[in-house]
Amino acid sequence: MDQHYAHYGATCNVPHPIYYITPTPPPRRSKLRFIHAFLGALGLLWLTHHLFHRHHWHRHRHRDWDWDIHMDIEGLDHDADGCAVWDTYDSPSGHSHTLNTTSSTYTLAIPLSSERFHFASWGPIDKSTFEVVPVESDEAQVVVEVNVVKDVYNGARVCALPSRGERETYGVGIYSPRRDQPYPSEDWPAFSIKVFIPLTKHQQRLGSFETRLGQFEHTFPDLSMINFSRLSVAAANVPMVFKDVVADTISATNANGAIEGKLTGATEVSVKTANAPIEGEVTLTGSGAVRASNANSPMTLAIQLKSGDFYPRPDYHLELTNAKAPISARIASQPLNSGFFLKASTVMGDTNVYLNAAFQGDFKLSNMFNPPIVELRNKQDPSGEGRERYLRFAKRGSTTTGSVQWGRGEHAPGNVDMSNVGGSIGMYLE
Repeated sequence: MDQHYAHYGATCNVPHPIYYITPTPPPRRSKLRFIHAFLGALGLLWLTHHLFHRHHWHRHRHRDWDWDIHMDIEGLDHDADGCAVWDTYDSPSGHSHTLNTTSSTYTLAIPLSSERFHFASWGPIDKSTFEVVPVESDEAQVVVEVNVVKDVYNGARVCALPSRGERETYGVGIYSPRRDQPYPSEDWPAFSIKVFIPLTKHQQRLGSFETRLGQFEHTFPDLSMINFSRLSVAAANVPMVFKDVVADTISATNANGAIEGKLTGATEVSVKTANAPIEGEVTLTGSGAVRASNANSPMTLAIQLKSGDFYPRPDYHLELTNAKAPISARIASQPLNSGFFLKASTVMGDTNVYLNAAFQGDFKLSNMFNPPIVELRNKQDPSGEGRERYLRFAKRGSTTTGSVQWGRGEHAPGNVDMSNVGGSIGMYLE
């Protein structure tokens, strides 16, 4: 073992190797046990009722311009004309910048050197599209093309950001004014936005790419040759698709829309939605955190953990949460001697985590009604040193605790904490 990774303060123990954990024989039944079971069932009924009212409402309550459609943008002057509605949105004082309001297609240019590429919308907007298109070009600019697909009342507004001031354009604002009720969604404006980004033959680094768009379906193609300083995208009621996107930090937030694809972050990747699946591959290229959250729909992730030249060792923190739906996460790669800390929880759904062979550390599995399963699938030392894999555990009530390590020496720290109510827990040591 490399001398730099020799000591991490972990205590040495010599547990017995066990390949499969099965529940211990149940104790003899008693009246007290029956009472406990009855009280537990009442608790589960209350919890199910509570979760129903906390999460299920997302599926059907879509009033005209709820928060998830206009993304909670504050400070807009809704009585102003033209692009002046954006005058107080993240811009200094100065002259107004208004585009031609008689056209249905708008074209803007953002310098490639801009620190940010920002796209925002406000108001009742029907299902629309937002697409990033890589192009071969010698121009040092990002070209944005906005097409007004539908505008029944001729009220849609497309504006350059900042709307006032002397600064160069850094983004686009889409605005749809409110109207008196009734205002059915089929009469809301709809847009198609295409963002043309020039590619080079070498890896290029660009500024922060941000969206605060309502019902705009997001489509990102293979942008692996671009490293954004930050990717922060938000939408609602529409899917988000990322073929391959790279940034230092990544945040993808949705509601009632699926998130899928490949996301690579240097220090942080955060994915959040509800009532729609999360499925894809998440990669961390150094020490950092992965956070994924969902409700009422499955979450399936393949997670790649890489270290690069990080010294002395990287630490990875993973947090996975769901409700009334399953969690499935496979740690496809993990550097040797790295710290690994995972916390996963769900209710009324199964939790299955497939740990990489490099994992060493403690685990705690809590499940009120079903015994957890721990399966040792791999006994080959990933370091090639021929060490034996040791697994120890103890069960007390609804909680199973234990540890896993290679050999009998010290090892990097690690911890897995999984909890569940109403579903199963499976931890697989691959």
